[in-house]
Amino acid sequence: MKDILFTRLLLWKKKVISMLFWFLLPILGTYLFISIANTIQEDSNVPIGIVMEDDSDLGHHLLESITESELVQVYETTEKEALYQLEKHELDSVFIIHEGFEQAVNSGMRNKILSSYRTELSIAYSPIKEIIVSLVQEQTGRAKAANFILEMNEQYNVTEPWTLEEIQQKTIQVQMDENLLNTAFTYYGTTNSNVEPTLISWNTWTIWAIFSLLSSLFLFDWVIKEKSLAVSARYTFIHLSKWSYYFKLIILYFLIFLLFDFMALAVFTVLLDEAISLHFIFVLISFRFMLCMLSFSIASFFRKTARYYGISLLMVIVLAILTGAIIPVHQFIPELPFAAVLNPLHAFISGNPTILWSSFSLILVFISLFRKDVSNA
Repeated sequence: MKDILFTRLLLWKKKVISMLFWFLLPILGTYLFISIANTIQEDSNVPIGIVMEDDSDLGHHLLESITESELVQVYETTEKEALYQLEKHELDSVFIIHEGFEQAVNSGMRNKILSSYRTELSIAYSPIKEIIVSLVQEQTGRAKAANFILEMNEQYNVTEPWTLEEIQQKTIQVQMDENLLNTAFTYYGTTNSNVEPTLISWNTWTIWAIFSLLSSLFLFDWVIKEKSLAVSARYTFIHLSKWSYYFKLIILYFLIFLLFDFMALAVFTVLLDEAISLHFIFVLISFRFMLCMLSFSIASFFRKTARYYGISLLMVIVLAILTGAIIPVHQFIPELPFAAVLNPLHAFISGNPTILWSSFSLILVFISLFRKDVSNA
């Protein structure tokens, strides 16, 4: 193993910059992507259309609450104009506050008081819908509490009962004074984190997994280069079988990758407030093992590096799209039942050890190494 490490260091001395680039790409790429994406999102608003069919105080209060959100830019318009702008993708989505909204909320109804329109490009529709639904639930909760107080007034014959509007205004005032909906708490031994709401949240380790797959595939191009006649001639002079030589090289790359993975753990914990656990460390090690085995087995089936780079890049792009790492496609494309099995990143992204694909990749490695021994026998 020492001899292999020594010979590899001699080779790496000539391309130390490119090697460091690919080893550090998952860390630097993930941190830059998350930082830039969050900065852009904080400085931008999503345009939505609001159609007001209900001219009531409660309806206008809902409109004001939506407008106060820092995540959206509200345009009040007619339904016809809103749908026209939606078709031209000038609006992300359209929400209609139907006539009778106030009466429905005060009577405890929650169905068919709002409707919405979206297109296949309405990326922010789901989080915006959740914001509006939470605001409506807040209003229905106040109305339910007010109706309960009115019933208590009638039951106990209160001499100066409050009206429904007075009770609701009082609950709003108490909510603002006591900050009831923004109470922060922390567990013992943890720090309080103030996280601003965002429309799209990117998972740090999902982005890291995409970059790690890319770097692993590109760094395992040595498998193809080792097939050249000038390089393979040295196998005659080494005291290792070809099978043992390749397997020890895989272990060497695995250990070096693992060193940078632990570095990623430290960086993301400090800079991106990611949590660490023993379970996740095991998940990370199993994922890295799978990446090394899979990268070697894929590279062993190629003879030209250019074609290998192209296929590797295409594979990474397809997986990045299917996992929703960059664009949240799951709200438009339903997840197929067998997609999780075919995706080598799924187990890691789900927080589980990569057992199935590690076993499959290990079998491919044994097949490729056995094929090499037979072809050179």
